[in-house]
Amino acid sequence: MSKQTETTAQAIGAYFAACDATRERIPLKNGGFEERQIPYTLFGLARAAKMSPEALVKIYREPKRTAKDRLLFDAVLKVAAYTQEHALLGELTYQVALETLRSIGETGEPEEGRTLNVVMDERLLRYAK
Repeated sequence: MSKQTETTAQAIGAYFAACDATRERIPLKNGGFEERQIPYTLFGLARAAKMSPEALVKIYREPKRTAKDRLLFDAVLKVAAYTQEHALLGELTYQVALETLRSIGETGEPEEGRTLNVVMDERLLRYAK
């Protein structure tokens, strides 16, 4: 692994570790507090990698990748997966998740002729068809 690739890997790892370890305190109406993890974002990843978000998206879309590019590609996928998972859990609005995924060229919309049904309760499965 080249020095530049190793430095990028360390920066990416540090970014995700910092997000995982950092908690944001949100005041509640009852006087208490709720703590939430700092979310993974494309802009946060770009900042950690010392790149523009547009440069990350370009690497993500390229079919041929160097070792460094593969690290960045995987990191962008991790941000996209995080975004989708938290949207499905109701922690992000659909619009925020969709806009985030559109920014990396993933619409989240099924291809023509294909559908995706997410059913949270099997008793309601018949309504998803």
